[in-house]
Amino acid sequence: MMNYLWAGMLIIGAVFAAAKGNLASFTDGLMSSCGDAVHFMIELAGVMAVWSGIMEIASKSGLIGKLAEFASPFMRFLFPKERDKDTIAFILMSFTANIFGAGNSATVFSLKAMERMDEQNGRSSLASNTMCMFTAVSMSMLQLVPITVLKIRGDLASPNPGIIIIPSILAGLISMIVSIAVCKYYEWKEPHL
Repeated sequence: MMNYLWAGMLIIGAVFAAAKGNLASFTDGLMSSCGDAVHFMIELAGVMAVWSGIMEIASKSGLIGKLAEFASPFMRFLFPKERDKDTIAFILMSFTANIFGAGNSATVFSLKAMERMDEQNGRSSLASNTMCMFTAVSMSMLQLVPITVLKIRGDLASPNPGIIIIPSILAGLISMIVSIAVCKYYEWKEPHL
């Protein structure tokens, strides 16, 4: 689906540029954007590598286990049917990466957690309540330091890249609470999933 969307956007852009007699500007903009995207991804790969390394150290040192013990009441509230310690550890690593603003690094842990939950769900075409809650919380997760956004704002010469920190914490907190409430409502309504 996304391939069709991107192809459609490119075709529409090219048609409008040609209709306005501005095809050269369209081509220049397209090539410039491609170069910018590659440059951005290379810089972001460094941030992701550092964060993934930190999480690996935290996992091997037992810090994730301690964090799991500390967060167990919250995890039991969010995922009352989840009992697998490895799945919970992947969920915690994903949440931790998200909280500290390294959402791209959280993707690896999220995929591993979701893969384990899918196995527990019998590879059903219908997502379990646990899978839905995990997805909703991951997508709306509170970020204490939105690293990626701060980097983009800094790269674009914002006079104060950090001014967004407090508003983004508040927005993240509100969206996370609403997401949890909606999921809990549907868990109550459909407890068998």
